[in-house]
Amino acid sequence: MVFLPLLHLLLIVITCFAYFVQPLCHNDDSVALLELNSSVIIGKFASKNPFAYPKVSSWRLEGNRDCCSWDGVECDADTGRVVALDLSSSFLHGSINSTSSLFNLTQLQRLNLADNDFNFSHIPSAMGHLSRLTYLNLSHSSFCGQVPFEISGLSNLSFLDLSYNDLELKSPNLSRLVRNLIKLKQLHLTYVDISSTVPSFLANFSSLTSLLLSDCGLQVLNLRNNRGLTGYLPEFHSNSSFEVLLLYNTSFSGKIPTSIQNLHLMLQLDFGACRLSGLVPSSLGKLTRLTLLDLSENNFEGNQFPSFLQNLTQLTTLWLTKCQLTGEIPGWLGKLTQLTYLGLYINNLHGHIPSSLGKLTSLTYLDLAVNDFEGQIPSFLRNLTQLTVLLLDDSQFTGEIPSWFEAFTLLNHLNLGMNKLHGLIPSSLGRLSSLTYLDLSANSFKGHIPCFLRNLTNLEYLSLHDNELSGTLNFDMFLGMKNLNTLLLGRNKLSKLVHTSKMNANVPRFQSLDLSSSNLTKFPDFLRYQDRLEWLALYGNKIHGEVPRWIWNMSTETMANVDISDNSLTGFEQTPVFIAWVHLISLDLSFNKLKGQLPIPPPSIVDYHVSNNKLTGKISPFFCNLSSLLVLDLSNNQLTGKLPQCLENFRNTLLVLNMSNNHFHGSIPQLCPNGSNVRMIDLSHNQFQGRLPQMLANCTMLEVLNLGNNRFNDVFPSWLGTLPNLRLLVLRSNNLQGVIRKHSNPGFSSLHVFDISNNSFKGELPSEFFKNLKAMRFKDAANSSYLVANFSFVVKAVPWRDEFAYSITITNKGRVMLYEKIQEAFVVIDVSNNRFEGSIPESFGILQGLHVLNLSNNILTGKIPSSFGSITNLESLDLSNNNLSGHIPTQLGQLTFLAVFKVSYNHLIGPIPQMNQLITFDVSSYEGNLGLCGIPLPKKCESSVPPSGFQDEQDSNSALELYWMTIVPGYVSGLVIGVVIGQIFATKKHDWFVETFGQAKLKGRRVKRGRRRR
Repeated sequence: MVFLPLLHLLLIVITCFAYFVQPLCHNDDSVALLELNSSVIIGKFASKNPFAYPKVSSWRLEGNRDCCSWDGVECDADTGRVVALDLSSSFLHGSINSTSSLFNLTQLQRLNLADNDFNFSHIPSAMGHLSRLTYLNLSHSSFCGQVPFEISGLSNLSFLDLSYNDLELKSPNLSRLVRNLIKLKQLHLTYVDISSTVPSFLANFSSLTSLLLSDCGLQVLNLRNNRGLTGYLPEFHSNSSFEVLLLYNTSFSGKIPTSIQNLHLMLQLDFGACRLSGLVPSSLGKLTRLTLLDLSENNFEGNQFPSFLQNLTQLTTLWLTKCQLTGEIPGWLGKLTQLTYLGLYINNLHGHIPSSLGKLTSLTYLDLAVNDFEGQIPSFLRNLTQLTVLLLDDSQFTGEIPSWFEAFTLLNHLNLGMNKLHGLIPSSLGRLSSLTYLDLSANSFKGHIPCFLRNLTNLEYLSLHDNELSGTLNFDMFLGMKNLNTLLLGRNKLSKLVHTSKMNANVPRFQSLDLSSSNLTKFPDFLRYQDRLEWLALYGNKIHGEVPRWIWNMSTETMANVDISDNSLTGFEQTPVFIAWVHLISLDLSFNKLKGQLPIPPPSIVDYHVSNNKLTGKISPFFCNLSSLLVLDLSNNQLTGKLPQCLENFRNTLLVLNMSNNHFHGSIPQLCPNGSNVRMIDLSHNQFQGRLPQMLANCTMLEVLNLGNNRFNDVFPSWLGTLPNLRLLVLRSNNLQGVIRKHSNPGFSSLHVFDISNNSFKGELPSEFFKNLKAMRFKDAANSSYLVANFSFVVKAVPWRDEFAYSITITNKGRVMLYEKIQEAFVVIDVSNNRFEGSIPESFGILQGLHVLNLSNNILTGKIPSSFGSITNLESLDLSNNNLSGHIPTQLGQLTFLAVFKVSYNHLIGPIPQMNQLITFDVSSYEGNLGLCGIPLPKKCESSVPPSGFQDEQDSNSALELYWMTIVPGYVSGLVIGVVIGQIFATKKHDWFVETFGQAKLKGRRVKRGRRRR
């Protein structure tokens, strides 16, 4: 019985011993290493490393037969085969030929022969037999000649270092050598004579992290359009043979070294769209052979036109786009008479264009767009008759299009859009028969769309949108334009569109078509023949009736963006609607009169708007498949049921969820179970009930939360204070109750709008809570931008940007108002219609950014804080229907923007301060306070009580004289000031106020404008 346990223990010991003892070196590898040892010569000066020693000296069978333990040798732990050989700095001398036993080590993965002296022999072609190699280092080893093509077969290489030898890459060249080495992480070829172009595909190697090509005799280095490629510009030596250096759209950073002047042979230098910074060195002006220079789209310091450019008289191409240049275009630019391409797009240039530019008669491409020039299009441009591209858009030009444009007979691309041009479109443009692109949009052109445009039979792009063109549009004029793929005519004053029936099948096959706001009453028949449309805009017309079923069958494989909002459509000819556009990205059907069920978009949808219709029914389960959704706006319909639980599946994509003004009920699904990207959640004006879902605290990117006008029954959600970006919080008109505790979560520091009105909160207004509303402390009157959710998507490899404007409904001026757009500086607190008691905290006075403060219809007591007088941005202050007492502080007279002031139905006493805005309000602002007196109330103040907020400087002879000398002038001047300010307020500052039941269209802005060249 004792024998069996002992046997078991013995087996365990034997097994463990076998596990820990590595196998001996494989005999074949041992023989190969010994043969290699006998064939090499040890040279005393063959290595430069001070720690070098002859590693092969220890290779012998006597004393240690296991080659895996020899210096520089590493074996596989399981097979005993040699997988790594490091003979760097080993005093090796002589040569290695292709018959060397080294190449019998067929399992070798790493080979390092660096820092030896192979006596200027060639790299043996048998190196290609080591097909498992991932690491090969032959640097500093006195190899010479052509790098063998066989190395290109080592497809597993991640590290290759051939630097500091006398090698060359000519046949094969660098391109052929590395084409198959797609796993390369580090490629070091310093001092290898390349003398050719570095292949651009090299930068597409996704794993490449290090590329060293110093002193390679390079003439051309083209790494364009590799955004993932990073690096710095080195110091340049005077013996450089560089002629072309193209780094456009890479991520090179740092400064341009002044030693760039040493590239005296340089012909083309392209640093465009990199991340370079610092000052552009004037030493660039010494590269007088330059024919191409691109410094655009970087982060350079300084904003003046580089004066050294006038020395580069051989330039044919100069790109300085997006360089933050200011001032006027210098006259010396006209000295660069060899220029054929000049790009100054998107700068801050102003003034007049110098006449010297008229001397650049070789120009074929001129881009001065997006600047701030003065005056009309300069007449000296007529000298530039070789132009094929002229871009003057968004540059503040005025006047009419000059008739001499007919001189541009070679012009194929003309953009005059977004200027201040007016008059008729001149017939001279009809003679530019080479035009393929014509943009006259966003000006003030009048008259009919000219018939002579039919002569431009080569047109591919025509944009006339946002002008004042009028009359009937005869679509037959486009029949001859077989290449026309983009036609943008929207937002003019066209009366109607006509076309002949034969036109339907012969109309050009459009990709983009804009007929928005063109007085259309039905869908144009020719649309049913369109099979290539990608973008269709028909919004803002008078199209009525049902959406025909053929609409969904046109361009099913290409349609990406459709907007037919703001019409009078009533329903769908075919229901239910399963939209067949398989690549649809954006669909807007909002602001119609559509009835029936929600149209079901394809899974590709990103941006879906059907708000402000009469759609009914529940949300279909098919919506659970919309995994790409960024914006879902179903607001202002008659939808019912519960929100689908699958909405939580969109947490990583959804940015905007707007379900407001429907008939949804039940609880809210888990929108943010483990975090989310959502920026806006608006579920207001529904019938949701229960407690406020605490999972909303996981929505860390949330900016807008509107749960107002529901049936939630809960206490104040202090846990929302953890949301760092929350700017608008609306909980109005629910069944919320309890106390907002003095030591509630110290968050909410980003809030701009706080509305908890029409609930059942009680207790005192917590001073510490309001002190923590840090974003409300600062005035930001200069900020006129609006709160929006920005997002982007890609259509056919073209990036598009869009935005969704946040909206909110609050009580202001005693009325419920819808703010369709919210200025970033707009600040509101509304706690009205609750049961708050106690005094008003003085801490409100530090909230300098407040525009609207509503504390009405509570049980507040005590005095009106004089600190209110320091809230100088305040436009609306409502303290009515409380139990406030004491005088109206004279400091309130400092509120010069005050348009609404209500203190009615309190217990205030004393005279109404007769100053500034306070005397412009009518009786309703003050009524219900038995102790108040003075204008505008009928009750006069006793003579012993000063009727004004100003201190008297001298006694009056009579109360009548005092009345006429101080009260009446004050009343009149205050009234005038108030009316004027109120008018400014109404027309300039709050033109975006509208009533709740007068909601207008919220349109997103799509921008499709990329770099103009390459």
